[in-house]
Amino acid sequence: MERWIPGWVRDRLTSTAERRLLAVWFVIGELPLALQTRSYVQFVKPHQMPANLVVSSDMPKQTTNLTTFCPVTAFVLAGVWWNFEATHYYKAEQGVVCHAVVPQYNLHGNYFIGSSKTTPYRTTPSSCDNDSYPFEQYLYHGSVGYYSFYEGEVGTYCATSKTAYIIVEVLGSYDINGAFLAKDTGSTSSRKSFWYGIAGLTWLVYRLLLIRRSYVSCRRYGRRCDELGESLRYSEAMLFVQESIRLTAHGATNYQRTALLYLIVEGIMTDLFLIIANDGWMSRVQYASMGYNLSGLMLLLFEMLENTNLLKEKWRLRIKRTFFSYETALVGEFVGAMVFQSFLSGLNDSDLKRSKETALAVSYYFWSLHRSLAALSEPCCVDTAVGVRSRISLLTGYSFEDGKLFYTAAALKGFGMLKMEESSRRTTFPETI
Repeated sequence: MERWIPGWVRDRLTSTAERRLLAVWFVIGELPLALQTRSYVQFVKPHQMPANLVVSSDMPKQTTNLTTFCPVTAFVLAGVWWNFEATHYYKAEQGVVCHAVVPQYNLHGNYFIGSSKTTPYRTTPSSCDNDSYPFEQYLYHGSVGYYSFYEGEVGTYCATSKTAYIIVEVLGSYDINGAFLAKDTGSTSSRKSFWYGIAGLTWLVYRLLLIRRSYVSCRRYGRRCDELGESLRYSEAMLFVQESIRLTAHGATNYQRTALLYLIVEGIMTDLFLIIANDGWMSRVQYASMGYNLSGLMLLLFEMLENTNLLKEKWRLRIKRTFFSYETALVGEFVGAMVFQSFLSGLNDSDLKRSKETALAVSYYFWSLHRSLAALSEPCCVDTAVGVRSRISLLTGYSFEDGKLFYTAAALKGFGMLKMEESSRRTTFPETI
């Protein structure tokens, strides 16, 4: 990683352990928080639907010649292909308004196709140049709480491929879900979600407190390293920061973790919806944010399993080193950001049998497993002593000596453990994270 950083930048940011820790803290702590804050601001704002997409609640539903009046079978948004199935339509004053769903994601909404041809949207293939029509739609994505995310989209419909090519114009949220969402016919009045406003703000405040605590720990530990003349590699700094921003305290109960689990799932739902709302490089950033939150979700679930004491030490170590090491998490987030867009398109356009190979190809948590497989389950005195207090492990920090597994002295610095030698005495100072 260091070789990609210009020399003068590296000298300014990483000349001391404190600066290196703060640089890593900014990347994996502050930037995800900024993305989450941006997401919250986008969804908490009130939204309003175009009049063309709204019908009265007492207007009868019709299904006669459904595919003739509602021909759209898919739409392309943010580079991802989505299947789209019409369920019924309304014959309103403005024309035919169709109601359609993306069933596997609980997406509901209305769309309207203009009657005259127009210039195709920029992502439309050349085969549709002379067969494109104005297209408007809105979608509500039901969340796990009693609210749904909203997005208003515009673009063009290609009659040749029966596909709409669209972009997102408006984002928001609304307190509706379940059967009420399926029966919703839209409204021209302003809508917003009070539930999301409270849940989202709670999650942001909690994350802010964790980031602040991590900042204090990084500065204190960095200064101690500098005072003792100890250097930190990026892997060690990354490990320390990851431990310092862990979502739950060491002594948390599974009841407390369950409450936190709900907030994490809500954050993942927000990321998933923003993935289909962003295009270009911002969508890649959102994929990385989702990978970060998914990693946090998996870690929390494993912490809950560890806390039950049902796992034997051998299997606890094997699972932790395979799925929750620094190497697999880091590579997984980068690979996920690169391939998740293609994976979504492949999954949307396939059945379970056809998507099996795609799903296996993006199982990125098996990446970067090198050295002997024995290292995955071999007992280590440090792992045994630290136990469930350690959030992740560092595969490259292990060393085999005389058939036994040890952590190297350099790797222990990532867990906040320093060694100072005075004359013939040797003292270890653990840093509380």
